[in-house]
Amino acid sequence: MLKNRNILCISGTEWNGNYIKAVVELMKVLSVGNRVLFVENAYTYKDALLGVNNKDKIDFKKVFGLRSRIRQVQTEGGGVVHVLFPPLVFPVSFLPEGALYSNLLKFNGWLLRRTVKKALKRLHMQEELINFTSFNPGMGVMTGRKFNEKTLIYHCYDEIKGAAAWLSRHGLRLEALFMKMADAVIVTSQGLYESKKDGSKQCYIVKNAVKVDLFKKGFKSEPDTSKTIVGYVGTIDERSNYDILEHLFTHMPDAQFVFVGRILSERGLNILKKYPNVKVEGAKRPEELPAYLQTFSAGIIPFVKDDLTSGIYPMKINEYLAAGLPVVSTNFGDMSDFAGLVKITDEKEDFLNALKEEIAQDNAAKRASRLKMAESNTWEKRAGELSDVIERVEAGLQ
Repeated sequence: MLKNRNILCISGTEWNGNYIKAVVELMKVLSVGNRVLFVENAYTYKDALLGVNNKDKIDFKKVFGLRSRIRQVQTEGGGVVHVLFPPLVFPVSFLPEGALYSNLLKFNGWLLRRTVKKALKRLHMQEELINFTSFNPGMGVMTGRKFNEKTLIYHCYDEIKGAAAWLSRHGLRLEALFMKMADAVIVTSQGLYESKKDGSKQCYIVKNAVKVDLFKKGFKSEPDTSKTIVGYVGTIDERSNYDILEHLFTHMPDAQFVFVGRILSERGLNILKKYPNVKVEGAKRPEELPAYLQTFSAGIIPFVKDDLTSGIYPMKINEYLAAGLPVVSTNFGDMSDFAGLVKITDEKEDFLNALKEEIAQDNAAKRASRLKMAESNTWEKRAGELSDVIERVEAGLQ
């Protein structure tokens, strides 16, 4: 495990939020024994004027420099992360390629570089620096190699082309540029590895994991046979196969289907609302999820199978397993890690039959084996794998 290192994490997300983020969990673990500066994704002037769903309220005292941009966060493992709130930037993603877009992006990059350099100096984090830029290729291109860093890493946990429109418009081009700049690219799945390896100097896989201590609070050693509740924890968006879902709703009328997570698709939400045995709970804090899992009879992952979902390693699979739940999933990506524990099928009738069978045949022994699998996929283990990759990359640079 890395020790006594300075780690700058330029993130494509904020620190807080109502869903678990891989980069946040990795930085929490690495903060034990290392100094970590986590730079949140900058809000734009548009965000400040109109507000942003699913994000923290903007602290205008920080925006105008009337309060320190850096706050200290104590992590569960006893570490400390310095979280930097950057200045507001100009919204540029909607612009077409051209001089205006290029100049505003450069200005945003200059502003972030200046702020980060001040923070690194103030925190005495300038030496032996690791620049770990996570799913923010635009700022990676603008700030990479600007901090005298020893190592530049691009952390990619999703396909840019499948991300939100604001990111995907220029994201593919910027990602291609940044991957060539970075010393290595670290991805979270076999699908992403196949997608990124040819465009990078080196590419490694460090998969997602689970907060076992949190999610096993939802563990029940014996299944509850008095009622059937099928659960989905995750974003309601266009990745879901609504044909399969509607088949389940229709052919399991006595079961209740509970969806917990952010809502990013109005179409998907409207489909779910049509069925009386479907309950949409919306986004919940991670700490609230075990109480839901404890009521579930099974967890489902009904993703469509395409080029975008092939790169997903869903955190929810280990969260379900940590709660001891049977899991039925479509074959959207590389699921070989879970062979024998998770039922995998793409046909809606097979999915229905597998779900009924898994619920009917659930027992204490199966639940214990699922928890054991989840306990082998912790963020501590993944942070160790990440450390090994960075040390290997640095050894090759010497």
